[in-house]
Formats: sequence, C-alpha cells, structure tokens
Amino acid sequence: MKYLRNKFSTISYYETPFIVFILAFLSSIFFFYYFQDARHMLYGDALSRMNISRKIIDNLTPGFAQLGNVWLPLPQILMLPFIWNDYLWRSGIAGAIVSMTAYIIGGTYLFRALKTITNSFASSLLALTVYILNINNLYLQTTAMSESLYLCFVSIGLYYFIIWVKSKNRLYLIPAGIALTGMCLIRYEGLSMLGASIVMVFIYTWFDTKKFIKAESATILFATLASLGFAVWTLYLTAIFGDPLFWKNYYTASHAVGDSKTQLHVFMQHITLLQAFIKYNTAIVWMNGLIPSVMAVIALPIVAYRSIKDKSFYFLPVLLCTSMYVFMLLTLMRNTPIDQPDFTLANIFSLKLNKFPEFNIRYGLLMLPMITILCSYLFNIKSAALKGILFALVSIQFYSYYKPTFNIIYQIPISVTDNITQGTPKEKAMVVWMKKHYDGGLIMISALKHDPQMLQMGLKYRTYIHEGAGRYWKESTKDPQRYAKWVIMDSYNVDDQVTKYLGKSPNMKYFYNRVYTNDGMWIFKIKTKPDKEIK
Repeated sequence: MKYLRNKFSTISYYETPFIVFILAFLSSIFFFYYFQDARHMLYGDALSRMNISRKIIDNLTPGFAQLGNVWLPLPQILMLPFIWNDYLWRSGIAGAIVSMTAYIIGGTYLFRALKTITNSFASSLLALTVYILNINNLYLQTTAMSESLYLCFVSIGLYYFIIWVKSKNRLYLIPAGIALTGMCLIRYEGLSMLGASIVMVFIYTWFDTKKFIKAESATILFATLASLGFAVWTLYLTAIFGDPLFWKNYYTASHAVGDSKTQLHVFMQHITLLQAFIKYNTAIVWMNGLIPSVMAVIALPIVAYRSIKDKSFYFLPVLLCTSMYVFMLLTLMRNTPIDQPDFTLANIFSLKLNKFPEFNIRYGLLMLPMITILCSYLFNIKSAALKGILFALVSIQFYSYYKPTFNIIYQIPISVTDNITQGTPKEKAMVVWMKKHYDGGLIMISALKHDPQMLQMGLKYRTYIHEGAGRYWKESTKDPQRYAKWVIMDSYNVDDQVTKYLGKSPNMKYFYNRVYTNDGMWIFKIKTKPDKEIK
C-alpha cells in the first residue's frame, strides 16, 4: 500500500497539515460565532439527536434500544463519548464536536480528491473554497445535525473511488466500502449511493479487465463492506421493533410533521417530476450558491468529455452523487417536503429573504461535494485570464454572504428571534413555571412533542416518563398515578401522546389536581404520593 500511495497520490507531505489547519481554524471561528448566542441550537432536530444519544445512558430504561427506529444511528452513537457530560449535552457542544471533526476530515479528503484529479495545489485549493467557505456548511458543522457527518463520508468515499479508478487496485475498494457503510448509517440518501456504487464497481471492473470473475470478486468485496452497516441496522429494527423496514413504513405513512413555524405538513404529497425538479434545483442553488451551481453545470460536460478522452474515467465516481439527486427527486414527488423562497430577482435583493420560514432546504447541500469537484475542472484550465474571472465570480459569491441586500445564497439558520427550539409561547411559559415549582418526582410528558422543553427544564432524563421509557410509559398511559407525580399535556394538540392517552381519562381528575393552565397547556400534580417510587 505504501508503494501505491507514493505512486498514485499527488499529495505532498506539507499539504495535508496545511489544509487541516485551515479547516480547523474556520471550524473553530464559526463555532464560537454561532455559539455566543446559541444559534447552533436552533434546529429542533439537532436537540432531538443529542437527546436520543443522552437517553442511551440517562433514562428510566437506558440502553441502545433508545436509538429509536427512524433516524439512522451513527450520529447519535458518535456523540456518546461526550453526551454523558451535562454541560456538553445541554450546551450542544457534544453534537458540535462530532460535526466539526467531520467538517475537518471531510474537507481534507475532498482536497485529496481534488488534487488527485487536477494535480495542481492552487486549482485544488481554489475549488476547495467552494466547500469550506460555504456559509451553510460552516453553520451546520456547529450543530448536531447529520449533514456534516454525511458529507464527510461522501468525500471519503469519492476520494477512494477516484484513487481506485486511477490505480486499478481493488484494495482501495475496502476504505470506499467502509465510507459507504458509514453513509448508510447516517442518512437514507446513502442507499442510493450504495446501489449506484455497486453497479459502478461491477461495470467498470468488467470493462477494464474484460474478465467477469474479477468483476464479480471486486463487487462482492465492495458490496459486503458497503452494505454491512445497513444490514446491522435492519437486524436491529427486526430484533427490537419486529419490523426490518420500520423507517420505510414510517416515511411513507400519511401523517403530519412540524415545520419551522410549528405548522403541520403531511408527509404524503403528490407533485409531478417537473415540480420536484424545480423544487430540488432551487434548494441546490439556495444552499450552494448561484455561482458555484452554474459553474458546476458548465463543468459537467467538460468533465465527461475530458475523462473519456483521457480514459481517466474520474467522472464515474463524481457522477455517483447524481444517484442522490435522482433519489431526492423521487422522494419529493411523494414525501419529504421542502419549503423555501422562490429563486427570483425580487428575493435576491430582498432584505427579508433569510427570515423566510424554510423547511428541509438544507437537503440541497447534499450536492456540495459534487459541485466542488466539478468546479475544480474549471479552476484547472490553463488560461490565467479565465482563472482570474472564475476567482472574481467566486469572490462575489463569498461577498454575498456578508451583504444583507445581496442574496445569491440562502443562509441558515433563521433569525435568533425566530428560535424554534424554544417552542411556542405557551411551551416557554410551561418551562418557566416548572423550573420554579418542580419539587421532585417523575414527570410524564410526550417527548414526541416536547423534547426541547424536556432539555430546557434542566432535569435528568431519568426524571421523565416518555414514549421511550418502556414499561413505565406503557403502564402510565393507563394508570399514571403508579409512577408520575407530575403530568404535562397540551390538550389542544392531538399529536401530544399524553393527551392522546390521558386527555379524557377519569384517573386524571381522581388522582391529580390541575395546577397550571395556559392556552390548553395543562400541568397536573398528584394529590398523594405515587403508588410506586422509582429510586
């Protein structure tokens, strides 16, 4: 492997430490920038991911069953070395550590891929700025969201695929397969990359060697490693929940989810392929910027032509990302809604653009590694004048991040004043009241609807009887007085699971006093001690 590394790698010894330093510097600066006013905690999903990880070790029923059955588990598992610390958990640093590390590693591997393709440090560095200076990428790497970790594994996978195509040594399929198995444990979009990469490995090996048996053996080696992670996840779902496709049945079911304004959107939708095409391409432009997106479109036919002409076939690994593109189009036609501003001239010059209540717009960022690699082909053109023009255009893109009257990219997060994780006014008031009046005992509450408020109350998770509390939850949905001293419900919200089971239960009136009421938000306190105490 050392021989292969020296022969086929174009990376100098000083270049990797230099890139790591730049990435670490940017990562740290932007973390402190967002951390000072807690903007890294804006996404409710970020809090939920940290809370899932915390529940594994801090819960009435701790254990890996707390990983749940819908979100893929790797981000939550990687937080475990840090989430045990109360400060790292409540401050969001536990999640940021994972995402920031992923940003640094992913950017480093993406640079290595760029340098392998262009064999030019300057061209690779200029192209890398499209990735590392993307304002949305810089923000998400400070959060506990899954995007930074996913982009990291995408970048690792692309690098090893490119090295494999260049060296024709199938040993590079081993780290490529590990990268794919990581992707499939982070986001379901990884499944599209998994299927496409297996096909690519077989076809390219057969085309290159003209031997079916070599193509078969290489594909088996790669596919075994690449699918291992998702196979383990499937076994987990079967063993714990009795349904190997629980995630699929959940996402294709007709039920509601909350958006950034806590309104309801239905997962099931029916839009045409053209509508999905417009919607997702709009998200790509808003998340990655107009100029890099246009540059990538221009570069795409150039990449294909040069790769075929030079017989390098680097375009095969790069085009793997189009499988995610197709996946998003197909899912948008039926579910996974995206709410975003239209890409219009009026919005480009709107002072209120970044206050538009987006939902899932960040999915457009999944194309960032592919856009970055495509841009590197343009930066590698020998014409100094053209390089200067490209540099000027990219500089305009970066300038737009800090010019509030000039928007060719949509910047997340939304305004601090619209902090969705703090909840509705009545949820905020409920938290304030509980922090003032709580005097011990277990609290029955729906984590499905009030997970952020559970964190904000400042209590250990083993204080709560929630949907993930196993038999304690199951027994309490019929007889809450067995364990719960407090019961919290939003009586106006049918998705509040406590309301669903206890909203009309006579036990509430018989065993509890209602001690707080605010716009349908009710808090009950038991009249006597619970039947059973949990120590």
